[in-house]
Amino acid sequence: MDLGVVHQLEFVPLSPGGWRLCDRSVSSNDPASVVAYVEERRGALTVVWLVGQRAPSRAADLGEVLLQAIDRVSRPSQPRARPFPIPHRAPLMG
Repeated sequence: MDLGVVHQLEFVPLSPGGWRLCDRSVSSNDPASVVAYVEERRGALTVVWLVGQRAPSRAADLGEVLLQAIDRVSRPSQPRARPFPIPHRAPLMG
């Protein structure tokens, strides 16, 4: 585990049971400083990631969220690929 990454991540409370996970190595004025949004419901945490794959995930506690965040922040970013072209039909002539 990279302890430098751990020390740059911070949970910012938004509401009871809601946090924003921020990367302090990025300016707080920069939207890229937000790594994830975390919400607690019925004893489980739902995490909406803004770094890496953007699929929501679940975690048992904030420590688990932190470990997942370290993994995401530590990975080199992948360049975005061009989207696959969508085949189109020619317009109907009638």
